[in-house]
Amino acid sequence: MTRSDVRKGSARSRFWFGILITIVAGWLTFISVQIYANPDNFGRGAASPEELRGKVDEALAASDPEKLLAAFARGADADGEYAKAYLDKWNAVEKSGTTVDLVRAGDAQAVVARFTAGGTALCSGWNIAWDGERFVLDPAPAILPSSCG
Repeated sequence: MTRSDVRKGSARSRFWFGILITIVAGWLTFISVQIYANPDNFGRGAASPEELRGKVDEALAASDPEKLLAAFARGADADGEYAKAYLDKWNAVEKSGTTVDLVRAGDAQAVVARFTAGGTALCSGWNIAWDGERFVLDPAPAILPSSCG
């Protein structure tokens, strides 16, 4: 085995190593672009229950179905129609003293929108769930003791 044979083998190894690095870099770029291109991967839920409460407060104040929908988990039963229908009903009620609160009962947490309509205290809320990545709202109505009080 001569020196030129060793150099040829070394050059061949570097070539294939370069090809391997290029393939891995391309694969990582492809995955990153796919994640970025999927709009459902951004803006869903929140990093904390307090931030989630703030998102709901903003969505209700702006009557924005997209903002409200963004508080729910990807793939939840809540969709654009749910958010629009909820906000239509929300806006149909003449209310005063609206607050959006974070309510805790034991391990359960909920975001509860409280308001007064016609002299009666009313509320609407959703349980908070952890989807493995972020805190999100469960589209089923919250069942917590004294959440409207």
